[in-house]
Amino acid sequence: MEITCAFGTFKVVQTVKNKDELLIISKWKSLCSVFGSNRIFLINKKEEIFGIYICKQECAEKLINLIKSIEYKDWDQFKISSEIFSSRMLA
Repeated sequence: MEITCAFGTFKVVQTVKNKDELLIISKWKSLCSVFGSNRIFLINKKEEIFGIYICKQECAEKLINLIKSIEYKDWDQFKISSEIFSSRMLA
């Protein structure tokens, strides 16, 4: 899964060994702004890609915090069509 927000672009990958563990991949600055720097490790030096292992619960908490940081003042012109939701199941 790929997530793009004001803090950066993050790729989320579920590990094969532990189904509760996720690998988050991004740039150093993006990961530090969301997770802090003490658990981040280098994945690809040439492309400056870093990663962090987190559990699903921590990921959910971080996603909630990212959603809370959305600037809603620009949403006055944003309208959701009811047709979009009529044929889909929401989790």
